Amino acid sequence: MNLLQSLIFFELNYPLVDGIDGQSESEKKRLLELACGMDRIMLLLLFETGLLVEELINLRVSDVDMASGSLRIAPDRKIALSAQTLGEIRDYLKARPGQVYLLEGRCGKPVTCKWRRCVLEKILQRMRKGLRSANANKYGD
Repeated sequence: MNLLQSLIFFELNYPLVDGIDGQSESEKKRLLELACGMDRIMLLLLFETGLLVEELINLRVSDVDMASGSLRIAPDRKIALSAQTLGEIRDYLKARPGQVYLLEGRCGKPVTCKWRRCVLEKILQRMRKGLRSANANKYGD
């Protein structure tokens, strides 16, 4: 199962990211290239941490510890983040002062499952279109 199929399967059937783990780095890189803002932060955290989607959605800005480079998942559970991911989170939050949730919707609440489905579908469509275009150009179609 490739990354596109895994994301669709995971989104439709499970709130876990099991289907994303083990995919090629080039597929992950392509998805990240197509995503920006909150979408990119969500994908970065999914790829890097393996968290449950529900854990991601409920993260608060205060759960990100820039000084220690970690993400607090529970009072007794922290996950180290790469310098790149921390930098992207820092830049993302600079443009959103006062935000409470890391992945916050328009009304100040965490994003919902509907948002996840819509965002992943859009990114996947863009990725598929890009792959078709790349193959068409490659073979002169």
